[in-house]
Amino acid sequence: MKYRDILQFDPITDVIQLDKLESSDYRDDIIKSFVYPDYFVETIIPEIVRNLKFGERNKKGIQIIGNYGTGKSHLMSLVSLIAENSGYLDKVTNSKANDILAPIAGKYMVHRFEMQTTRQLWDIVTFQLQRYLNDINVDYTFDPDSLKMYSEQLDEMMAAFEEKYPDKGMLIIIDELLAYLKGHAAQGQLNQDLQVLQALGQQCAKGRFAFMFGVQEMIYQSKEFAFAADMMLKVKDRYTDLTIRKEDVSFVVQNRLLKKSEQQKSAIRTHLEKFIPLFADMHSHLQDYVELFPVHPSYFDNFQRIKLGRAQREVLKTLTKQFEKIADLDIPTDNPGLITYDQYWEQMMADTFEDGVALYKQRNYKDA
Repeated sequence: MKYRDILQFDPITDVIQLDKLESSDYRDDIIKSFVYPDYFVETIIPEIVRNLKFGERNKKGIQIIGNYGTGKSHLMSLVSLIAENSGYLDKVTNSKANDILAPIAGKYMVHRFEMQTTRQLWDIVTFQLQRYLNDINVDYTFDPDSLKMYSEQLDEMMAAFEEKYPDKGMLIIIDELLAYLKGHAAQGQLNQDLQVLQALGQQCAKGRFAFMFGVQEMIYQSKEFAFAADMMLKVKDRYTDLTIRKEDVSFVVQNRLLKKSEQQKSAIRTHLEKFIPLFADMHSHLQDYVELFPVHPSYFDNFQRIKLGRAQREVLKTLTKQFEKIADLDIPTDNPGLITYDQYWEQMMADTFEDGVALYKQRNYKDA
């Protein structure tokens, strides 16, 4: 029996990129391929919606926390697409999530971007907002020399926006913000960035402005920001923090990468039962081993502990590569045939080498 015989393997070969969301095919795939862990449906999505619904009290900005490749960009893309276009609601594959998302469907004009520059945060935000306002024909211009407070300028912008779009809100999505903030912390420029984040979060409480950003770890707990603890507390008051857990990542692996029929699960269970005496926890957690086969359940515990930025990335994409390698191999009869954490490290090192070779070739090509 080969690994391919006991899996309905749906590969994940790319990470979500916000700049690809202009493509209708890409948008459709974002909605249709999303899977819904119980924690998402019961906690994360309702809390996001609560902070996006018009007329709700005590609304805040939204911070989505999750390691590289755990699905935070996919989650933010899903919510923003539905908030932008109610037509996508019918493509949501979870009926409960559909009901929860319905109140915000089509209610927002949305602008998304990633942090790919080292300029001051206010300069980046106002540049992106200005470009978007121009695109949607809102008559407002940020003055780079203005002495007005950030909050006052945002108030003026929203007044102009609501005059043009009285039945809409404005939703701003920023991804990969943590590396940018850490870079500025190292340069002694963090306090101004935190003032901007505070103003953006504060604006969410006033009306139809909403702001959501994604980071790899909660910014208030990052050791690089310890010197700015007092300012961090002011920022924290303006945001609701939603963390993607290791259980949620394993759910995605189980229900997207490794879907199995009941017959396939039975075959896996029969295979694994022979090795129960060799694993201290397999007897009491046999169902977890079956659902995640061929991934060892502790894979995700160890993955969450990795703190090196390069090593954190793209767990789902990395698992896809590992599945592809073994798909046509026979499942061994003398061992469980599980993918374990040490194989993740080996794959990460191989990817690092491949990327280094590609970068070397690219630089030498340019110099030629």
